Amino acid sequence: MNKKERALAAIRHMSVDKIPSAYRGTNSLSIRLNKYFDFKNPEDILGNYKNLIKALGADFYASGSKICKFTTYTARYVGPDPQKPYVKDHSFYYQIGANSRSGTAGSGESRLDYDVIVDPPLGTINNASEIKDGFLTKRLAYFDFSHFDNKYGSKDLTHEKVSGSNEDFICLGNLTCFFMMCWALRGQEKFLMDLAFNKKLAEKLINEVCEFGIEYNRRELEAFGNVGQYYGAVDDVAGQYGMIIAPELFEKYFLPAYKKLISNIKKCGIIFSWHCCGSIHKVLPMMIEAGIDVFDVVQTSAKDMEIENVFRLYGKDVCLHGGVDVQNLLVFKTPKEIREEVKKIKALWGNDGGIIVAPSHETLPETPVENVIAMYEELNS
Repeated sequence: MNKKERALAAIRHMSVDKIPSAYRGTNSLSIRLNKYFDFKNPEDILGNYKNLIKALGADFYASGSKICKFTTYTARYVGPDPQKPYVKDHSFYYQIGANSRSGTAGSGESRLDYDVIVDPPLGTINNASEIKDGFLTKRLAYFDFSHFDNKYGSKDLTHEKVSGSNEDFICLGNLTCFFMMCWALRGQEKFLMDLAFNKKLAEKLINEVCEFGIEYNRRELEAFGNVGQYYGAVDDVAGQYGMIIAPELFEKYFLPAYKKLISNIKKCGIIFSWHCCGSIHKVLPMMIEAGIDVFDVVQTSAKDMEIENVFRLYGKDVCLHGGVDVQNLLVFKTPKEIREEVKKIKALWGNDGGIIVAPSHETLPETPVENVIAMYEELNS
């Protein structure tokens, strides 16, 4: 099997020659790994991504939600860029008018660069009437759907060049993270308060966000659905210990939009992957019923998300992408302990498909290199 055949078989719960796998890590960790393997220009992560996954023995270099990070494509944005001190955030919320600032943590080889949503543009309003009808869908004029650009700016990895590849999926997925877009515009705390005490405002905002996302996706598929292969949507509606919003609110306000989104994507024969961190048991069955193909990232350190429990509850119903803990296991445990965890995964799924093993999020900067290597060595043993 080539890489894509292996992944497709796993997604369809068909037999595989071996369990497929993906690597994902912060930039600083990837650079450390590139240096360890003595690659030229180790800071050039994009230029070395194929060298890195080959050296590790992984099939794909994933992002937080896409199975193939560097072959992800988005409609060309032609609108205004953020004004200082705001920056272009990695989720592209700036394209809907949200504001982000950049930050850092740590230093040296353990440095972590990130962006964070700040100063939400709807943070000072009090009434639903202050949200203008169509304020978000009007921003669709800022997108040129006749051009789909590599999200990471690569001129070598255009979708035309990747088409027909046995190594990379052509990935889509942008601005359909409905819950997170709401709080990017309103502010997380205020949006959660609105859901409880200012329902008219919350409902008006949700409607605007969902209408924008569905229409963005409709135009995306109309222009690009014939070549897209894998769609990744992100919406962190859960945290370490459970849901951030009540399951009934997710079911009422967001599930209908996801059902429409998934239906539209599946009509084009595109795989749909849904990313959510945390303990997601209250709503994951809803999303499986709605038709997701892949659940990402399988945060096994969250409450009741141990890999055995996830396998028991969902192993036959949805393909998993992730499952190797980045919070504790990969950072603090020994290579031997990591190998034992990988053996457990292999024993649960075997070669029956249903899982693409990967870190449960981007592997952290301080992760020992030997731990990363141990994970993939055991997977391939």
